[in-house]
Amino acid sequence: MLPINLDLGLAKKLDQGFRAGEAIELPFPVVYIWALNGQTSYKSQGGAMYYGGWACKAEDLQATADQQGLTIPAEWKQVTIASRDGGEFEAFTSRNILVAPIGKRISWLHDGKRSAEYIEGGRRHLQVLSYMAEARGENGRKEFIPWGPVVLTAKGYQARNLLDAFARWDKATAQIRWRVAPGIPAWCFYMALGTFGKERQSLNVGKPGAQSPITPITAYVHERYSDELLASLFVGNEVASIMSDLQDQAHDWLNAWKGGLLEEPVEFAENVFTPDEEIPF
Repeated sequence: MLPINLDLGLAKKLDQGFRAGEAIELPFPVVYIWALNGQTSYKSQGGAMYYGGWACKAEDLQATADQQGLTIPAEWKQVTIASRDGGEFEAFTSRNILVAPIGKRISWLHDGKRSAEYIEGGRRHLQVLSYMAEARGENGRKEFIPWGPVVLTAKGYQARNLLDAFARWDKATAQIRWRVAPGIPAWCFYMALGTFGKERQSLNVGKPGAQSPITPITAYVHERYSDELLASLFVGNEVASIMSDLQDQAHDWLNAWKGGLLEEPVEFAENVFTPDEEIPF
């Protein structure tokens, strides 16, 4: 049977007409990765479960890897996580990841509703479409291998920390980019996001009397970047072109949280660690 052809613009218009009001999904395979708060009870285990970092559902990462013919990056460790209701699920965790951000969307959550603007008592929800890479090599010589698109997601204080991390990366690389990569933004260079170092960093957040600890997400920044180091972090022309295409495809998704009070219900998955940080699915 011959393939059926239809103008893609027309096809998209007809699809959007029927789906008006529905939650908009990304039109390509992607793994949702959430900011993970470490817990002192996991000190003997170490890793992201103790220091904090990132986590994703094991089935999602594995399915995407299989579908795209990829291997799961070595820094991701499979663990069993207990949920608040006493159940368990399999996850992959990593203290830090390498990503180049493509686009972000921000909203505020309150009483099961999502708002494009800040509302009193609301919690910030941030999602960042990014292109992830895997670091390979040893003895200080690293090669950064493109992996594929992911969505970083964070709520509350971790959302603020993630935004601060992007600003820190932009500022830290501004001078050297001006010299060796004029006109090329910080987002075209892989940045390391997560937790770092041998000492566990913890911060109590929230209103007095109702505080809880988080392990803040941050960006890893060298005291002084060399031309060679920054060049090694450049995503390359091919990946930059892919990122641009993904940004175009994600246009509706990136803009879905704009425009006042959004009536879509907000479904909060079972809390893994603290009542303030739900897994954002």
